[in-house]
Amino acid sequence: MSPHQDHHPVSHRPDGDDMTRCVRELRRALAAHGIILPSLRVDLPSFVSRYPAPSGLIALGNCNTDTALRLAEALRVAKAKADFMEGAQLVLEEYGDLIDEVGGEGSA
Repeated sequence: MSPHQDHHPVSHRPDGDDMTRCVRELRRALAAHGIILPSLRVDLPSFVSRYPAPSGLIALGNCNTDTALRLAEALRVAKAKADFMEGAQLVLEEYGDLIDEVGGEGSA
């Protein structure tokens, strides 16, 4: 399981603070990759709707093709890193004792 999967679960009907926080966190995460979505905002019609929790949509807005390609690349890189880390974790779980043993011999 990815460490981000349970980062901020919303199991209740989000309020204005939840939705604003979500937009802010997404804007910061995108900015960390040099990506700006100028139209990123809370979708007000969905906020006042009566859909079951978790409801409330975030409007990602429009972006140009360069921004879309940068977003796609950032997602691909993040997925590759997550896959690599998952594989490394599996190796450590399977061979951790052997790695410790070999590492200990070289430093003794």
